[in-house]
Amino acid sequence: MASDPEDTVDALLADARLSEASAASAELPRRLAAGVHALAGDDRALASVVEPELLACHDAASVDRYLGALDGEAQWYDYFGPAQVVSWLGDEIATVRYLRAACDAALAAGCLYAAVGARDRLAHHALIFGDVALARAAIDEAESIAKPHRLENWLRRCTASAAKLALDAGDSATASQLVDDARASTASPEMLALFAPTGVQLAAARDDEAGVLAWASPATLDVALRGMDPQPARAATVACLLAAGGPPPSGSPPSVALRRALLRSSDAGSAAELLSLAARYGDADEARLGVDALRAVFAPHRAYLEAHFLLARANWCFRFGDRADAIDSAGDAARAFDAIGLRRWTNDAMLLLVHQEGIGEAHRRRRPTAFSLTGREQQVAHLIRRGASNREVARTLQISEHTVERHVSSILSRLGLRSRWQIVDARNAGNEH
Repeated sequence: MASDPEDTVDALLADARLSEASAASAELPRRLAAGVHALAGDDRALASVVEPELLACHDAASVDRYLGALDGEAQWYDYFGPAQVVSWLGDEIATVRYLRAACDAALAAGCLYAAVGARDRLAHHALIFGDVALARAAIDEAESIAKPHRLENWLRRCTASAAKLALDAGDSATASQLVDDARASTASPEMLALFAPTGVQLAAARDDEAGVLAWASPATLDVALRGMDPQPARAATVACLLAAGGPPPSGSPPSVALRRALLRSSDAGSAAELLSLAARYGDADEARLGVDALRAVFAPHRAYLEAHFLLARANWCFRFGDRADAIDSAGDAARAFDAIGLRRWTNDAMLLLVHQEGIGEAHRRRRPTAFSLTGREQQVAHLIRRGASNREVARTLQISEHTVERHVSSILSRLGLRSRWQIVDARNAGNEH
């Protein structure tokens, strides 16, 4: 018969109360506690109980030997820790393999919440590695397990992840449908807070000020300021920052929420968006923390983390550092997010790039000549130099592709160029003034 601590943790995990389950794991057997911490995404707690032999592993082969040497057959919880360890090593293939093994073992044991949790963690790690298609598939699989077995809070977490991923990838219709469904069926402020960042951004894109305020409501702010579960509290904080649209006044509730969320964040891999926004909206110390934390994480060059580091650095340089570095970092961030297929973040980086280079143009503007570019043509030329396609330029500047084509034709004519690829050549940068 399971002990009382195991029953308690089991009930908490079944209800997707992950931080509470992690906190209640102190009396569990070491291997089970490690699995619970890893399922909850609590790296700091995992490091406190993970076996030294597992931490000593330097590749997937040595992790396989560790699993093979366990006392008894490996259980579902035995695969979560190895998945996290190989993710720190930057091994995407092994991370996916161990999380799939965790799901299979959980299903065989009838531990459905662990099977959903394994797919949820697989979606998380797939995104961190930059594989959006795998992340989307893993979320779908998690929902397919949670829904028929009425694991309601797990289902809401998965649906919130699906809505955010859809919006980040440019599918606002799907994101909007998921958010609307959640709003109609979710009563818990903490569960609803998971959808708040997506809801704020969708409302802002429609210029729906009332919708923005509805998602960044006093209840959402209360979750950000007082919520005990880090994930909903972090999401609520992001929503309030996005709704503010700029750095909040020092000491204001959104400013306090940001500081609280940063102090509670133990893993940049779980808080990449928050850290990136800290560089955009926080004070100088908070902004620097956001940049430094994204660079100091284990395996910082995983695609999603690398892209957010570049965007955070661009925002920090824009606000507190060197404008030339801001331009370079914003351009690199745009390319990094575009390579992953996350249109929303690509556009954010491109808009920052246009703004930065637009400021520079104002400072360097000279008397107009027959070979000068218009302001809009300068923006188009800058985006093309940073590797943007006509479609990406159109999305960023909110104009049609046909209009972009006309601008490109005009740029070539004014500068005496034969091909758009000559625009990319940095040697032509000085010819347009």
